[in-house]
Amino acid sequence: MARQPQALDYTSVTIADSAINIFGNDALVTSAPTGARSFAGTIETAAIRARGDGTDPTASEGMLIGNGDQVYLGESEFDSMKFIRDTSTSGVLKGHFYNVEVDVILGKVS
Repeated sequence: MARQPQALDYTSVTIADSAINIFGNDALVTSAPTGARSFAGTIETAAIRARGDGTDPTASEGMLIGNGDQVYLGESEFDSMKFIRDTSTSGVLKGHFYNVEVDVILGKVS
């Protein structure tokens, strides 16, 4: 039987000029909800950069994620993946925490 994704909580966080994870700054939630296995969100307003290797991203280093792009995180990345704005305009990451792994959200496994 296929596992059914269920949204457990929603958050919105502004990605400004200091590296943060999804619980930083003005986030609507300060920790993952109980049972969260993944996060799926969208970047709004402006591009950001991300790193998950233990080094904070900068405005010129890190994976570029454009305005309108999707962000998917597994539970091990909730705290370790850090984000920073790419230009002088802050981006906003908005999305849901789910009770299933990212592969289920993406439809790669059931």
